[in-house]
Amino acid sequence: MKKRHYAALCLCAVMASGLSGCSSKAAPEYAWSNVAIGGGGYVTGMVYSEAEENLIYARTDIGGAYRWKEDEQRWVAITDHLGADNWNLIGIESIAADPVEANRVYALCGTYMGSKGAILASEDYGETWTQADMPFDCGANNQGRGTGERIMVNPKKNAQVWAGTRNAGLWKSEDYGKTWNEVTSFPTKGDYKQESTSVGIMWVDFDPVSGDVYAGVANTDGNCVYRSSDEGATWEALPTNLPGMFPLHEDFSADGTLYLAYATSAGPNGNQAEGAVCKFDGTAFTDITPQNDDGRYGGFSGISVDANDPDTVVVSTLFYWSDPGDELYRTTDGGKTWTGLFDTKTGEDHYVMDVSEADWLTWGREEAKVGWWITDVNINPFNSDEVMYGTGATIFCTENMTALGTGEDVTIAFAAYGLEETAVYQMVSPDYKDGEPQLYSIMGDLTGFSHLDVTKGPDDAHFMGSSSGGNATDLDAAFENANVAVYAIQDRRNPLWMTTDGGASWTAVSNPPEKVEGGRVSVNADGTCFLWTPANTGNSNIYKYSITDNKWYYTQGLGYGAVLAADRVNPNLFYAAYNGMFYVSEDAGVSFNPTGQMVVDNCTIHTVVGQEGDIWLNSGSLVMYSDDKGRSFSTIKDVSFDAIGFGAPEKAGSYPAVYAMGEAGGQGKGIYRSTDKGKTWVRLNDDQHLFGNLTDAISGDSKVFGRVYFATNGRGIVMGDQIQ
Repeated sequence: MKKRHYAALCLCAVMASGLSGCSSKAAPEYAWSNVAIGGGGYVTGMVYSEAEENLIYARTDIGGAYRWKEDEQRWVAITDHLGADNWNLIGIESIAADPVEANRVYALCGTYMGSKGAILASEDYGETWTQADMPFDCGANNQGRGTGERIMVNPKKNAQVWAGTRNAGLWKSEDYGKTWNEVTSFPTKGDYKQESTSVGIMWVDFDPVSGDVYAGVANTDGNCVYRSSDEGATWEALPTNLPGMFPLHEDFSADGTLYLAYATSAGPNGNQAEGAVCKFDGTAFTDITPQNDDGRYGGFSGISVDANDPDTVVVSTLFYWSDPGDELYRTTDGGKTWTGLFDTKTGEDHYVMDVSEADWLTWGREEAKVGWWITDVNINPFNSDEVMYGTGATIFCTENMTALGTGEDVTIAFAAYGLEETAVYQMVSPDYKDGEPQLYSIMGDLTGFSHLDVTKGPDDAHFMGSSSGGNATDLDAAFENANVAVYAIQDRRNPLWMTTDGGASWTAVSNPPEKVEGGRVSVNADGTCFLWTPANTGNSNIYKYSITDNKWYYTQGLGYGAVLAADRVNPNLFYAAYNGMFYVSEDAGVSFNPTGQMVVDNCTIHTVVGQEGDIWLNSGSLVMYSDDKGRSFSTIKDVSFDAIGFGAPEKAGSYPAVYAMGEAGGQGKGIYRSTDKGKTWVRLNDDQHLFGNLTDAISGDSKVFGRVYFATNGRGIVMGDQIQ
């Protein structure tokens, strides 16, 4: 997933006046959270602390790491100090909880191969970190990212931390992760590549009885597991086992039995035609693969042994796409017999899904899938009923796993409170009334959401992905009628979707004049029409769609490539930048006429909630505004913004708060706010809250002063509220 960028605007007009962008106010205190969705992305791994009950960590492929906060019953982000300068580190390849000193935690960081990774070490549960830059690459968002934990602490000597890599062998630290050296004695780096990416060492683990260190490597010849009894001075390969398969995950029982889950690729995609589950008793492997006999195919991935019973194991399938998704099997006799959550051959289910707190996870079905891309499974070492696993969209957790096989259904509940991992493109907060959406958003993979309450996960009706699916390209809403919104999507058959009931239902806009993917949309203030610029056609057409009479019209006076925006108060006003000039339409988009102000085409135009005729233009290094429908402009000095948005004013009747992403007055990169129409700016975030890889989109809330929303590429929609 890549960050979107807007092209810069170059001004050719003589400006009427200039305003200082320096700050003269103390920054307000802010509380940071997220617009509630409920995950939305691939949670690649979770780790329960063996040293402290209710201490759990989670890692994501592009959205950082989280810690479970038991007293609040939610996840909290612990890597938000990583910002644009270190955006690649926001992908977490692996995470390790110290099994001796619960306060210590480590993270192996690096989103994509081709950029050097780093290892973070914390002595305070991830509140603060020290960073060791490493000479090798990591691939938290590459294929094989759901394999076992590549970083691990030696439980018998916890200053010793080990890290397996994809293409640079095995590494070790003897000083709690401060310094690192390659274990040159390790005999292999792995020979398997998936989508041209090395998978390498998939996991490191320790035998709790002997203290031996084990490492699992993606080798195609079946020589995949290596053991050392002398802290890595020498190594032996375990017997060859299942050539062409890879032990993606492992876990040791308390008696020293090693359990492994195999698949024919490293996942989460790839050809998972076969799989197996094996155990190793120190001398030989035994095949203990569950027999489902239901005609489905795929591999196995997540595996976990109950800390309270060495014969109780849970394993997950991988790459089972058909309903009801991937399967969990449980054994209480060391793998002699297994019981699954469901049996597709007989039609019997032994579980119920509870996604009431994030109902969109049903995805148009009567009941949510058990999951897909289930690559990691974990039995709580302090509670055998609790089995937590990540999916391609969220985290689920069982409430009574020991009931499986007794005739009682296992309850599987949504468990991603506070963890948000979406790649967000855009948000719109219209001038909503009670019962109308507070926020619309679009994003990668999921399409987007309509939020009636930004603090609660949406239901399935308000999930755009249930209707259309795919990646949306643009979004707009009617500010004087918040129930109307339109988005464009990469779908040639139905490139435009519309709601007139606040997102409770979405319908494809009928008979689009061109069959293209996506484009840009602008909805007028009362929701009676919108303008559409189709994507990638190269022709000169811009279209108007009348929502009231369901008809299409040509827009006159503009050509292809024009940048459009609707006035937020007057439904007859639209604005445009085209062919070096600024334009206005006063007949609801039927025709456009130049105002005499010169600009280049690739600008961003922002119109202001509650302010007829107010327009802000953003060029990055140059920001300007007009309060007379674009007939004249004033400039804001000493600012450089990537995005601008507007929200409720500080006092009733005053100018709306202006929010911006970028720099102002030499205060550094950040999130800014002005309450005096750009005369002064205050930075709202600090250097411990940089939020990884930001996307150029920001908005205030139209009703709540001080509330700001901004987009990230992996951390969802961040929401800030001023602390009064």
